[in-house]
Amino acid sequence: MKVSITILVENTTPVPGLMGEFGFSTLIEVNGKRILFDTGSGEALEPNAKALGVDLASVDALVISHGHFDHTGGVLQLLPKLKKPVIYAHSGIFTRHLVPDGSNRTQYIGVPFSEDDLIRLGAQFVAVDDFFPLSDQVYLTGTIPRLTDYEDPGGLFIKEVKGVIAPDYIEDDMALVITHPEGLIIVSGCAHAGIINTINYAMQRIGENKVLAFIGGTHLKGADEIRLQKTIAELKKINPQKLIVCHCTGFTASSRLSWELPAITTKGETGMIFQF
Repeated sequence: MKVSITILVENTTPVPGLMGEFGFSTLIEVNGKRILFDTGSGEALEPNAKALGVDLASVDALVISHGHFDHTGGVLQLLPKLKKPVIYAHSGIFTRHLVPDGSNRTQYIGVPFSEDDLIRLGAQFVAVDDFFPLSDQVYLTGTIPRLTDYEDPGGLFIKEVKGVIAPDYIEDDMALVITHPEGLIIVSGCAHAGIINTINYAMQRIGENKVLAFIGGTHLKGADEIRLQKTIAELKKINPQKLIVCHCTGFTASSRLSWELPAITTKGETGMIFQF
């Protein structure tokens, strides 16, 4: 089995000629099938792909982890280039996601398109709300149960539903799971459901207790000490072989994970390629 994961968009990069951008996108190749997971905020995906020699037109499927702009900003520009414009995402990605912006104002942080926009571009939208086989050995989690008592969406998120403002738990958050002979490879956009909830759900659904790698955002930026302590304790029990933290993990949490789990933790950067 051959798995290759290339980070195309990430907040930072150490490589000249590549762009850092607030957001996340990665190309996942499994036995010849090419899956683009998220698209970043919209400006870095195509130039970074070109610089890395990645032909985006050859992507077989586009997966969206959740409906925030920093993961969906490149969708509309990308779709006309795809030979197979099929998008897999939770039905809730079109939720009107917001954050408070002071003085009783709000800022929209959701997707920069509607489902009608996708249809006009000839794209097929596949709603994935439950655990879903994307291809042989590749799965999408759909809705991830929130079972821990210390994980939350990672910030003060709100949403507008029929004109009413309510707390937003970002129920559309989902991850991608690859069943590798050496353990699960889990790719996350932001892990708004919580990194531990995400890993535990993947293991439970697949029936596997080994994790080869977790790659992606963890939204531990701003996490308090109790959450960090409990998250690290659970990660030590799970014992993944690789923990590649990206995007919304934040400097403090990334440093803490590197200190507590030095043998497995890597700060993900634009341009990195991981092969399994």
